[in-house]
Amino acid sequence: MAKPSSSDHGFFQEAPILLNQFYDDVAFRRAFKLFVPPSVAAKKGPEVAALGEEVLADQIFTWVTDSERNKPYIKGNGRDPFGQFRGQLVVGEGWRKLQEFGIRKGIVATGYESEYGPFCRVVQFLRLHLWTPSSSMVPCPSAMHDGATRLLQLQLASPNLDSQRRRVFQNALGHLLSRDPDTAWTSGQWMTERTGGSDVSLTETLATLSPQSPPGLASAKEAIPLGPWSISGFKWFSSATDSDMTVLLAKTPRGLSAFLAPMRRHAPDARTTAGRAMGNSGTELNGVRIQRLKNKLGTRSLPTAELELRGMRAWLLGEEGRGIHQVSTVLNITRIYSAVSATGFVGRGVSVAKAYARVRSVGSGRGGRMVLAESALHMRTLADLTAEYHGLTHLSVLAAYVLGLEEYPMGHGEPLPGPLARVTPRGEHVAPLLRVLAQVTKAYVCKNATALLYSCMESLGGVGYLENEEQESLNLAKLYRDCCVLAIWEGTTDVLSTDFIRAVKHPRGGRACIEALDAFIEASGIGDVEGSERLSGWKPVRAWEGLKGRFGQESQEELMGDARQIVWVLAEVLITVLLFVDAESDGSPVAADVLRRFVAVKRLGGSEVAITAGQSGDTRLRRDQLIVYGEEMGVPDAKL
Repeated sequence: MAKPSSSDHGFFQEAPILLNQFYDDVAFRRAFKLFVPPSVAAKKGPEVAALGEEVLADQIFTWVTDSERNKPYIKGNGRDPFGQFRGQLVVGEGWRKLQEFGIRKGIVATGYESEYGPFCRVVQFLRLHLWTPSSSMVPCPSAMHDGATRLLQLQLASPNLDSQRRRVFQNALGHLLSRDPDTAWTSGQWMTERTGGSDVSLTETLATLSPQSPPGLASAKEAIPLGPWSISGFKWFSSATDSDMTVLLAKTPRGLSAFLAPMRRHAPDARTTAGRAMGNSGTELNGVRIQRLKNKLGTRSLPTAELELRGMRAWLLGEEGRGIHQVSTVLNITRIYSAVSATGFVGRGVSVAKAYARVRSVGSGRGGRMVLAESALHMRTLADLTAEYHGLTHLSVLAAYVLGLEEYPMGHGEPLPGPLARVTPRGEHVAPLLRVLAQVTKAYVCKNATALLYSCMESLGGVGYLENEEQESLNLAKLYRDCCVLAIWEGTTDVLSTDFIRAVKHPRGGRACIEALDAFIEASGIGDVEGSERLSGWKPVRAWEGLKGRFGQESQEELMGDARQIVWVLAEVLITVLLFVDAESDGSPVAADVLRRFVAVKRLGGSEVAITAGQSGDTRLRRDQLIVYGEEMGVPDAKL
């Protein structure tokens, strides 16, 4: 006789086991193959593969759980027992350990390995793709840390930089590029105020030039002086509040300007110490009062605060009144971080969904059972989702590659492989292409990633909705909460769409942006197969020509109402181009199926195309399985 189940007896679902995405994630592998030339892949591939294994370690997930349970807080509500303001921020051990892991692994530093030229950025962001879903949002400060690093590089390249700032900036750059957690710095980025989010025109933070005599010290150990500028104001939404320095905007008599400021300053009489790299003598906050920490839907382990600045000492970055120009360098990088992080979340979601489908069995009719990986409907759902994920991955890595090309212009060294050459813009097109690509990629990828990650969560049924901290690797609910912010910070979808229209309608730079996009699409060769079965009737070149016509005929004001739709069309044209070049690179039938499936799912050919109509059920199922798993289902595909 059958026995009743109990809390300890009866059926228990076998837990899915995640595999190293460097090997298991088909979209990741194909992006790596397309954008990393063989010479670089031979040197950096083993390192990326090792990271793919390390981010799945039990210790990593233990730190993730701890970072959520032990959220940041302000000790004593900011004051000591006698009412004196201290503003001591406390973060959990898990958060600190994850930050240290990212620093040791060079999540930021890898992007500055100049011996690999523009491909150091590709490798860096592919590593970020693997790291983000195991990081509890540590890449948020990493993004601002990276932006500050690049900004300082550009400052130090200027022959007009005075000797004092050169010394301060060089010292900061060395800390930002360090892989030693004991000496490495992170950086914040403070722009948002109560007057607006991405709109900084009404900034109420003011900076005045008032050199101290004698000057104070940011670091007594390194004899680094505090800056000659005094900044006061209120910053409404400041992530990475535990950082060692920050880049911020403030108004001076000549307009909105950018500054670098240490988070703490030397105070020998201070009773508390803080800061990993400021030395162990007494320190205190550098004119910063942490008003309160934000209570957020997600990113709970990340300290995000309202900050009051009272005489914060800082150094001017660039020229007075050119703050937006300086910060644009940071924003290009942080927006690409957002896009790559979003694809990383979806990649982990797909990985969990695939693993679950291998072990979860369901009824197949007439008393039979089958695993979800053999269910035609379930595999069709995952194949459609996976095809979209391929598109987001390729578009994000393209943005990283163009960023690398802008920082490390291509020389006349080793010739590029044919497929990579087809997605490599000419030198004069790199900067204008990056100008629009960062906005389009961030807007499209982050918005669509949230929906795709929700679908991954749904594919696990009720288990997907749980906070699975007992097996943190399956906690898609946390990843979903964290992913939601990526479409909001660093510019919402509407802000980015507005910025794109301004770029293409700019009286000086707009034509260059359009020409760069035009040349990129033409170089792919996709026009030769437009409208064919290979594209399921979709005509991306004609769609792009339609956009160009509107740019030429309509005013900026007339285009603004359709800005989001315009960005969507362009993003899907670019994804089609990338998936086409990818499929052409080796003739993979699976990559060709991914392209057709993306077109079908997005209904780009005018209607949803049943690309497997007329085939047997087994054939349709196997094609879907190959899109999702590649060779893992035992179906030969030597070209994948």
